[in-house]
Amino acid sequence: MESHFEVAIIGGGPAGLAAAQLLGRQRRRIVLLDDHQQRNGAARSVHMLLGREGITPADLILTGRRELAKFPNVSILSTRATNVRVQDAEFVMSTSVGCRISARHLILATGVVDQLPRIPGVDSAYGKRLFHCPLCDGFEVRDQRLVVIGGTEQAAFMAAYVHDRTSQDVELCCNGVPSFSAETLSRLDQLRIPIIEDEVVGMQAGADELTLTMGNHEKSSYRAGFLSAKYRQRSSLVRELGCATRDDGRVQVDHFQRSSVPNVLAVGDMAKAISATGNMTFVATAIASGITAAAFLDEEIFASSWNEQNIPAAP
Repeated sequence: MESHFEVAIIGGGPAGLAAAQLLGRQRRRIVLLDDHQQRNGAARSVHMLLGREGITPADLILTGRRELAKFPNVSILSTRATNVRVQDAEFVMSTSVGCRISARHLILATGVVDQLPRIPGVDSAYGKRLFHCPLCDGFEVRDQRLVVIGGTEQAAFMAAYVHDRTSQDVELCCNGVPSFSAETLSRLDQLRIPIIEDEVVGMQAGADELTLTMGNHEKSSYRAGFLSAKYRQRSSLVRELGCATRDDGRVQVDHFQRSSVPNVLAVGDMAKAISATGNMTFVATAIASGITAAAFLDEEIFASSWNEQNIPAAP
């Protein structure tokens, strides 16, 4: 199969779906390639999304796909884009199911992958009793016994934040010798946040608790845990296309979500403006970035055709 589209969107998470919805409403001929690898797929619910508070990630994606079904000009393929090359000013994509897709414009929404610590059981606990964002998931475990895992300055900051906003019954488990500064240690001491330097050798998530097994074989149980996870780009397409990236690995974009590569936009967690600070990523902001990119791109496509029209001057 070989098909040509105005816009190809790679990634079917909230950002990609939002971009597809706007372009679908504008009757652009688009294709969305989705390999069903959303970052928050393991989470139980989505928060801080007005009108959809508590919806599961799977239901949010399913609802978005159903809404796209009303647009006959939108095609959705459950496949992975294996490579992209530029040919005759267009992007030509090969997919894992053997399709060959071409498009004049490309929106990347492939997301990132959280790099979890190498602790047995961490994968099954992540998104259930272990989270990376206390702002997103703290309210549901408020005033309970909690733990923050990590020995970096960022982990110490998170523990202090959890102590301030979520629960004063919080411990900081460094999973080894921490790298805190003397000033940070003093601040943690003032807050009376216990610091545990033992290595975590096991983790188990139950229905209502998270249990850590330490190197000395002692076990500690908490209602939930938080960690400051690093991440990487999920797809190699960013590197193949040559998109400029920030120091944190995200695609560098402008306020219209344009990357450094002409006709390539990037949305969602994988992208961030060069002037932006902080590390907060929410479903709501992912959706907003998809809408921003699609709205700008739709207008740009029209403006290009408008400027190319050769209309004779009036006599």
